[in-house]
Amino acid sequence: MAQLEFELENYLFKVQKRIIYAIEAVIDIAINSGVNPVQNIAIARRQGIPKRYLEQTLQTLVKNGILNGSRGPKGGYRLAKERRKIKISDIVSSVTKEKKTNEIYNSDLSKEIIEPIIAKISKKCLLLLEEISIEEIYKSEKPKKNQDPKKKKVDFVI
Repeated sequence: MAQLEFELENYLFKVQKRIIYAIEAVIDIAINSGVNPVQNIAIARRQGIPKRYLEQTLQTLVKNGILNGSRGPKGGYRLAKERRKIKISDIVSSVTKEKKTNEIYNSDLSKEIIEPIIAKISKKCLLLLEEISIEEIYKSEKPKKNQDPKKKKVDFVI
């Protein structure tokens, strides 16, 4: 699976695109949900996520109680819980718990030393992600959504 790289304090970490897609999709649904559920096609278009990956990810999130899905012409996705009750760690855990991570630890050294280190780092990361709710992200992004990108600010300074 393709990975997204980011640097944090001179250490290189890789986050699976599936995790990024899942977080983006949940945030998109939180921001854009209204009377009707949010359709996967709209999410894919707004976020630039390939539809085939998005649908698998959305189904995983439904299966794990993060989203509710409805079928039909007016179907789509809604948050299954209040925004404040959905943590980023819930989303990450939801889309990663089905994957086997032991495939990369081939040698005894890797299994005995490196795997426990990575497990410890992963646990600490999840603890940090438990502190961030969709509500917090929603509050910071909602004002941006209401800004019309076509409106340009006019500067009257001469």
